[in-house]
Amino acid sequence: MEAKSIQLYQLAHKKLHLVEKDAMEFVDLVQGTIEERTDELVTKEYLNIKLMELEIKMVKSEKALIMWMFSFWIGQLAAMWGFLYLFLKH
Repeated sequence: MEAKSIQLYQLAHKKLHLVEKDAMEFVDLVQGTIEERTDELVTKEYLNIKLMELEIKMVKSEKALIMWMFSFWIGQLAAMWGFLYLFLKH
């Protein structure tokens, strides 16, 4: 048992007037509850990794967006030059 568990056991045994078996069950229940709650906590390292993954996705989508924008602009320029050529030629 860890030092904090031993302290909790001693407090439960003395202050709550629990017998040894009940004090141990109480300590186990508290430790289980703490472990369940801390399993859901997020660490800084996990957040940093997820943030880097998000930044990579954003960069990739920005590249694709810029590529499509230039393709659209080139198509618009080609269409405009074609119409100008047709109107000015005739």
